[in-house]
Amino acid sequence: MKKLTRNQAKLVLASVATASVLAMSPELMAGTGGSEFNTIYATITGWMQGTLGKLITIALLITGIGFGVVKQSVVAAVPAIAAGLILNAAPGVIDGIVTAVL
Repeated sequence: MKKLTRNQAKLVLASVATASVLAMSPELMAGTGGSEFNTIYATITGWMQGTLGKLITIALLITGIGFGVVKQSVVAAVPAIAAGLILNAAPGVIDGIVTAVL
């Protein structure tokens, strides 16, 4: 059996990669459909980034400060602040990941 040269191996690899990308092109558009769920997604996103999300964030912060007072450590408030940040930033991150189209 004949061995491939380095250039031939690169050409074969590039051809296989191109063919696999073209074969999976419908899957690359996975985040573009599902219009029947747009209303519920907009509602939940609005809650997370709107007044409800701010109220939950404040409640988490007060709870964290309460735990910090009981444990005599400010570190107890850090998970509450992180949860509030995640609550507010999650919809944007999810949109960026799911709707990324090549």
